[in-house]
Amino acid sequence: MNMKRSNVFLFGVLMLFASMLMSCFGNMNTVETCVLSNVPYNDKAGLERAKQPENLEAGRNMYASVYFIESPLGMEYTAKWYVNGNEVKTETKAMVTNRQGIIIYPLEADRVVAGKIRFEILYHTEVLFSKELSVQ
Repeated sequence: MNMKRSNVFLFGVLMLFASMLMSCFGNMNTVETCVLSNVPYNDKAGLERAKQPENLEAGRNMYASVYFIESPLGMEYTAKWYVNGNEVKTETKAMVTNRQGIIIYPLEADRVVAGKIRFEILYHTEVLFSKELSVQ
């Protein structure tokens, strides 16, 4: 009985230690919300109310409005745009606010063509967010 009790205790301690490690080093994702649209969203309230369009229009500017949390002033994020599987734009921008805020990544109308468009946000080499939509 004592052996079983000590095994249960050891297992509990290991689980507690593992959960503490995960909370410290596990998820480094700082993207809270992202909407791809033909209009940019400059404030959190507007971004939260926005509905993600299922399809976007070709030949119009496109914007990725990304709300970041837990991001210090100056932290840099890279955005990559892919059209029909081909990378068409890479852009790195830094946080201009401290702890939370919006960064808008535009894609110019001449690059927005019919097919599939994919947007990714990276911190160094880690992909924090990815979204794919149809363009008509």
